[in-house]
Amino acid sequence: MVDEKKINKELSELRMSLDKIDTRLRKIIIERADVATQVAKVKKAQNLPVFHPSREMQILRDLNNSDLGSLNLHQIWGVWRGIINANTAIQSKLDIIIEKDIEKNDRDLILYNFGSVNNLIEDENAIDLLKREKNIGSTILVVRNDSSSLLHIDGKKLSIIGTLPQLQDKGVEPTLYIIGQTDQFLTEDDTYVYKIKVDKKKMIDKEYLSFLLQDNLGVASEFIKKLSEEFYLLAIKGKLDIKLDKISIIHEIQRIGKYATPIIIGDEVE
Repeated sequence: MVDEKKINKELSELRMSLDKIDTRLRKIIIERADVATQVAKVKKAQNLPVFHPSREMQILRDLNNSDLGSLNLHQIWGVWRGIINANTAIQSKLDIIIEKDIEKNDRDLILYNFGSVNNLIEDENAIDLLKREKNIGSTILVVRNDSSSLLHIDGKKLSIIGTLPQLQDKGVEPTLYIIGQTDQFLTEDDTYVYKIKVDKKKMIDKEYLSFLLQDNLGVASEFIKKLSEEFYLLAIKGKLDIKLDKISIIHEIQRIGKYATPIIIGDEVE
């Protein structure tokens, strides 16, 4: 026979413990928000962007290197994302521009990452809307990894500053790129993104281009993505020593971004 009084007593004691922990958590979360308010003042004075994806990846890497107890990295990151989004909104709500034809899975990924506290804006000419934005420090554009919008950034005023998801499987390309004000912050593991213009009269595919870069420049690509008949996207670890004279079919190489490399699930996470 079940002793309901004993069970209720045990549950009551455990819930009291949870209530005490919740009280401590609430105080710490409020304290963190107060510091975020001070950060906002410094950023505003120095004209720095509100959104800082490299800093977020630094927090994620610290979590990945910590003892998470009975939680896994996905679970604890979900909690942290809520805190980060709330603290970002204290500084200024982000205007997140997305393209009209974005798929539901990609939209869900964006909403999961940035939460509902920020503003989601759909536009058929998303990249043009971003370029016209005056308050660029609190505005970003999120696009697919094969979006034509990537052809229209130069890595100066606007560049690739992050990717989604921040946790991904080994060998999988980022699903989404985040475009915004150039991020000067360096991390211990950055990926650089280049736009390569090739001779479209030549029969070139990404496997052949990868071979040419490896053979002539010693560059081992993370991945190469075809954007059009004459443009490819190249992602590599570290900066590229550009020597165009070695490969005649390449007309131009332009760095258009840098992002903190995502955590690879199954490679670093047990």
